Amino acid sequence: MPHEPNSTAESPRVYRATSAAWLTGFLVVLGVVVAITGWGREPWLTVAGLCSGAALAGLGYSLYWRPRMEIRGHGVRIINPLRTVDIPWAQIIDVRTRFTVTVIAEAGSYSCFALPAAGPGSALRSGTQGVTQAHPLARTDGAVRTGDLAGTRSGAAANDIRTVWQRKIDTGELDVFTLDDTSVEPMNVRYVPGPLAVTLLLAAVGITLFATV
Repeated sequence: MPHEPNSTAESPRVYRATSAAWLTGFLVVLGVVVAITGWGREPWLTVAGLCSGAALAGLGYSLYWRPRMEIRGHGVRIINPLRTVDIPWAQIIDVRTRFTVTVIAEAGSYSCFALPAAGPGSALRSGTQGVTQAHPLARTDGAVRTGDLAGTRSGAAANDIRTVWQRKIDTGELDVFTLDDTSVEPMNVRYVPGPLAVTLLLAAVGITLFATV
């Protein structure tokens, strides 16, 4: 995963949960097994297996693979299971990692479902290096929250946002002191219930057919 701030304008940097790949893979494989189990039997049982298998695969995609945080040239994009938020750099005030990576903007706080704060085990594995490599804005009085530790997924994402944001201020690309409401790019909040709704519908059909066959 690249970490050079200059690459932000070229391609987005994507952060997902550490467990996203294997949890998605597990549910997809489980879905294939369920689909195969009902295949070739009675028609309704075949349909039930296919719907249930697709629902399991869709659950993996909707809850684990699709949710992510992207750091882009225009700002930060947070993709959650039901909502996508684009936050321009000029709107960002702070980044917190108490429970999950949360971007504080002018319009409110936006948490990333895919990046929960790291657990106590991460603090033990990071040691002093995890503290010294964290962004200066995260090292209040020399102490660093577990979620901000370098080497954790939440800490890497939060430090990446702070680094790019600070660089834009230092180079004059972003002037947080003279911006007014007319010059600030607006935020974009979109609700995207489709993937999860389709998954739940398939699950309901599969369960109903299994129960009635």
